[in-house]
Amino acid sequence: MVVGLQGCRSMFAATEHSQLREEISRNILYPDFARAFHLEGVVNVDFSTDSEGQISVCDSSASHPGLLDYVKSCLNRMNLLAEESRERQYKLMLKFIMY
Repeated sequence: MVVGLQGCRSMFAATEHSQLREEISRNILYPDFARAFHLEGVVNVDFSTDSEGQISVCDSSASHPGLLDYVKSCLNRMNLLAEESRERQYKLMLKFIMY
């Protein structure tokens, strides 16, 4: 997914996992600290969901530690309500790009 100043958009048009993409788009915006410093970067996150829709980050890496902390805190606050998103494992790449 690409996170820009105007919001988050998926690089894939498939309908699979559409609820997850929508939830990420609503909850992960371009952070204010990154805007202030014109910071761009990539965050890779492996996470899983439990039967209640809670997210647990399993592994992660990023080009900037502040972006990584921001994404992890956003994901940890999310609760996926769609049944299709429960008890699954995901790999997510977010590109934070200012344009």
